[in-house]
Amino acid sequence: MKSLDGKRILVTGGSRGVGLDICETLLKSKASVITTARQSTADVEDLNQRFENHFEFFSCDFSDNKQLGSFVEKARLMNKPVHGLVANAAVGTEGLLTLLSHDQIHRSLQINLHATILITQAVLKSMLAHQQSGSLVFISSACAHRGFKGLSVYAAAKAGLCGFSKAVAREYGPRGIRSNAVLPGFLQTEMTRNLSGSQTESIRKRTSLKRLGKPCDVTQTVLHLLSDESHYITGSEIVVDGGLTN
Repeated sequence: MKSLDGKRILVTGGSRGVGLDICETLLKSKASVITTARQSTADVEDLNQRFENHFEFFSCDFSDNKQLGSFVEKARLMNKPVHGLVANAAVGTEGLLTLLSHDQIHRSLQINLHATILITQAVLKSMLAHQQSGSLVFISSACAHRGFKGLSVYAAAKAGLCGFSKAVAREYGPRGIRSNAVLPGFLQTEMTRNLSGSQTESIRKRTSLKRLGKPCDVTQTVLHLLSDESHYITGSEIVVDGGLTN
C-alpha cells in the first residue's frame, strides 16, 4: 500500500460507499483525513475511534446554501496545509428529463457540480498559501461519456466535472497543483442497490469483465493520483468501469 504519511486530504461524501472506502484506505496509508457528509454514520464513528488523531468529520448538506457556505469558509481558512482533495460527494438523480421537477434538477447540479466548484476554489487558495503543490481528484462517472436512460442531469453534472478538472489542471499546473478525474462505472454501492435484477444483469452483460465494480476498485486509482508516484499525471480522465464504455 502506498504511503501518504504526513499528507492531509479532504474527502467530500465520506460517510458511505466509495467515499468511506477512500477515507479508510487513506487513513491506513498514514494520511490525515477530513471528510464531510450530511450526517455521521456508524462507519464514520468507527473510523473516528480507530484513527481519532488523524480523522475529522464535518456534517454538511451541500444542497443547503448556508451550510455549504459555512463549510467552504472552513476549507479556505484551514490553518494547516491541505495536500489533496477528493471531490466525491454526489446524489443520484434518476428519472426521465421531462418528468423531473425544477427542484430535483437544481439539487442534482448543486450537489454534484456547484458545491464541488466552490470547495475546490477554497482548497486551491489553501494550497497556494501553504505549499504551492497538491493533487485534486474529481469522482465523475462513466455516464459522462456514454448516455444512460434516466440519468441526463446526473450525466451533465459529471461531464461538467471532467471539463472543470481539465481547466483547473491548465490554470494551476504551473503552480505545482495537479487535477484529474476518475470515471467509475456501476459499482456495488447503495446508489445501485435499487436496480432491478434485470437492470443489473444488463449492465453485467455490457461490461467486459462481466461484473459490477467494488468501491476498492476506484479507491486504488484515487490513492495513486494522490501519491507522489503520479507526479506527472494531470488533466487526465481515468475510466474505472470494467470495460463498460469500450
